[in-house]
Amino acid sequence: MHSVRVNLKKQTDYSYNIYIGNGFVKNKIQEMASTDKTVFVVDSNVYNLYTELFKNADCYIYDASEKNKDIDYIKKILAYLKSKNLHRDDTVVAVGGGITGDVVGFAASMYMRGVSFVNIPTTFLSMVDSSVGGKTGVNFGGVKNMVGAFYQPDCVFIDIDFLETLEHEEVMNGFAEVIKYAAIFDKDMFYELKERKELKGKIFLADLIKRCCEIKADIVNQDEKEKGLRKLLNFGHTVGHAVEADSLHSIKHGYAVAIGMYYETLFAVEKGLAEPKVADELKEILLNFNYEIIYSVKRANTFTESIKSDKKASGTGVTIAFAKEIGKGEICNEIRAEELQKIVFSS
Repeated sequence: MHSVRVNLKKQTDYSYNIYIGNGFVKNKIQEMASTDKTVFVVDSNVYNLYTELFKNADCYIYDASEKNKDIDYIKKILAYLKSKNLHRDDTVVAVGGGITGDVVGFAASMYMRGVSFVNIPTTFLSMVDSSVGGKTGVNFGGVKNMVGAFYQPDCVFIDIDFLETLEHEEVMNGFAEVIKYAAIFDKDMFYELKERKELKGKIFLADLIKRCCEIKADIVNQDEKEKGLRKLLNFGHTVGHAVEADSLHSIKHGYAVAIGMYYETLFAVEKGLAEPKVADELKEILLNFNYEIIYSVKRANTFTESIKSDKKASGTGVTIAFAKEIGKGEICNEIRAEELQKIVFSS
């Protein structure tokens, strides 16, 4: 069992632990389900695969998808919590991938102005990234994660055994975020991954998850509300979110981020902010793991509006993160959206 501490001790102590292991979450779920003070919101796919885990739990079954990541589903979850007479000292538990965690965390932040929230991520993507750091929210007006709140969980339980039923495509969906962490924070990890041909072994995957959680915990400790340093974690996401929107979410988040990392790096190289070899090395590792890196825009207006509506944008332009060199990330502000999208449109 690994444990990573997220230290948030400013005006109020919101610190919590991330527990990483295998085969332990069944007991945790049973323990929490034994009280009438806990409601579970469970991804429907997870519930169908692991029905036995929740036989004594009070569950709301959520059909997690980008289409259902909206205010209407927040209302449904809030209504369910109210129907169960949940009080302010009670707990809501999210069990599922990143969408489930985002939606349930946001609902928990709103219900009675905030109830305890426990996150149990079940996808590789949510384990290495979205379950940590307190970002919650829903899509709104066609913009990804436009409405939400920073709301930290009480704890995160990461059980590697959930990956046994995860399709390879979903593992790779999460692995793109691992490459992101390595490219902007951990040079040694980047070159170690570059030498690998496949992702196998519980110990290896647990170590990867732990390292990503450690990196993110350190960043969140320093910049919880994304005022500066935490923006580095958005490497690949400005273009990536536009790719998701343009593809009508037929391209999964991690695969879109892989495309975004490549184009944002090309932009940084063109502007003299990064050496050409950074783009070459990033291209090599992405192709090694069979990611598509070239994208043909289908809906130019949708793509453009997504970039301009990006949450990191301001009145003076778009902000992107990039790797100045492998293992060292930097931020570039006040970029014209037209400049950034030109790199994609001309490919």
